[in-house]
Amino acid sequence: MMNYITQDWNNRDLTPLVNNDIDLIVIKNTPASQLKIFNFLTSYYEIAPQDPMDKIFLDITMTGVHHELYGNTDLEWHIDKGYTKRPVNVTGLYALEIEGKVGRTMYVDNRIDCPVENKKITVDMERFTSNQRYGYRFRTEAERRWFRRKHTNVWHDLIQEDKKGKYVYYCEAYTELPIEEKQAIEKLLYEPSRIYYHQWEKGDFVVANNKVTNHKRESTSLGGQRHLWKIEGFDRV
Repeated sequence: MMNYITQDWNNRDLTPLVNNDIDLIVIKNTPASQLKIFNFLTSYYEIAPQDPMDKIFLDITMTGVHHELYGNTDLEWHIDKGYTKRPVNVTGLYALEIEGKVGRTMYVDNRIDCPVENKKITVDMERFTSNQRYGYRFRTEAERRWFRRKHTNVWHDLIQEDKKGKYVYYCEAYTELPIEEKQAIEKLLYEPSRIYYHQWEKGDFVVANNKVTNHKRESTSLGGQRHLWKIEGFDRV
């Protein structure tokens, strides 16, 4: 199972994440203040603008009104902005409102012995932006085409390394590989016993090493409401 630690807001510290000692931190009782969350994350990371509109905080709601991200369907396993030339290093999700039985968010670490030899990989943007499970609804077909062009010809090493060791830079949602290689990686990466399931409570702030984890969301089928804020950051150079 994926290793993580739990903290209280009054004793919050992202140093273990910065040092690659741990890849996921759950902070309980976080105040509903974007300013406080921003200032906290800024003390460790460079805040990153997010797609689709270069916002600092993105709202994730059940309906995705006002061009937010919508959150009532299950997603594919993914790395946030992994289709870009400079993927974000950390992703933070904050539970502003949680009512009823809402789907969990699932995390798994990418620290596996990769069954595929190292190579340069790219993104299947055609499939990714056409996928109904993607969390943003493009307003027009022109916007979809623009997004595809913006992120074409992006390449990354399949096997990468940080201070803790090697990991596979792969996700189900858009990594382009031959089907047999995808299946070999996914059999190891998404093995059920390796998955951490986070059941949201109001005030939770979950911060994950984005490049070294995959995450996804379960669908919500039994009613309820969920409103999350998402904020992301780059490592300080």
